[in-house]
Amino acid sequence: MGTGYGRSLASKDLPTTSTRSLVRAYQEEVRRQEVLIRKTEIGEQRLLLLTTALRQLLADEHFRTLLRAEGLDDLPKVLANQIRPSP
Repeated sequence: MGTGYGRSLASKDLPTTSTRSLVRAYQEEVRRQEVLIRKTEIGEQRLLLLTTALRQLLADEHFRTLLRAEGLDDLPKVLANQIRPSP
């Protein structure tokens, strides 16, 4: 008799997970996601700053003339859509 069928694998093959380790893993994940949120917010602020500055520059006729003279009068469509004045 002793074939071992029906025995739990947790005792030998799987590591035991304590409540503390679960809480620690949860807290680490929360911290990781908070850092990700902060980085995303910083990125959004920088994008807003850049699009606002570019919008102001492109409103200046002298700046647009300079861009045309340098052969830089085209913008990628995605960027042009970002800086298009809001209705």
